[in-house]
Amino acid sequence: MVDLTTKREIAPPIDEEGVTVGERGILLAVCDGVGGRKAGEIASALALETLSHEMEALAPGCPRRTLFKVAVENVNKRVWQEAQTQARLAGMATTLTAAVVCHRRAIIAHVGDSRAYFLRGKSIQQLTRDQSFVAAMVASGALTEEEAEHSPFRSTILQAIGLKSTVDVALDGVDLEKGDMLLLCTDGLSTKVRAEEMAEALRSRSLPDAVQELIGLANARGGEDNITVEAARVEE
Repeated sequence: MVDLTTKREIAPPIDEEGVTVGERGILLAVCDGVGGRKAGEIASALALETLSHEMEALAPGCPRRTLFKVAVENVNKRVWQEAQTQARLAGMATTLTAAVVCHRRAIIAHVGDSRAYFLRGKSIQQLTRDQSFVAAMVASGALTEEEAEHSPFRSTILQAIGLKSTVDVALDGVDLEKGDMLLLCTDGLSTKVRAEEMAEALRSRSLPDAVQELIGLANARGGEDNITVEAARVEE
């Protein structure tokens, strides 16, 4: 059983609920339309819809990493193709971070700078690596983490769904135990709230309350970007 809660910045409250993980598992996903480009909200909605259809089309049973990767590549192709059909959609793009949870294993697919975190006990780990200019600079040693936080280029991403006809999907995975939690979020949260604060909220509150608290905290600190948060807990 996975306890699953999704909360968007503008959405009615969602009750806490249990979601049974069957042979095909469950799918978690967040998208964020790329700022400064046309029709970002259309790109993100289309990406989520297409990903859902792609996963439904897979053979019964837990999807293999390769099939999950192909599904996200097909999402990119679909968004890119749609962007070619109308002038008002030209250049539309979105980030995408998604996880398939099945048989005590989570596979994460990632494009852009939306993130996936893994919480076990008192430890929280960022599973994804931002595909952004400043993340690349930090990895190369050209910038420190502190400098990256204040860089005017911190929102410049290197990849997004729909920008090109092909995309390089990053894959990660983690084995799950009872009590483990996953948190997926857009940069509207991760640029305002530290990972330790996310962990504290998730540990000390129900998932719906924790998600609402984190969104409220990000809004209180500016809330300039869209904030989407999705959290799941392994119950049994």
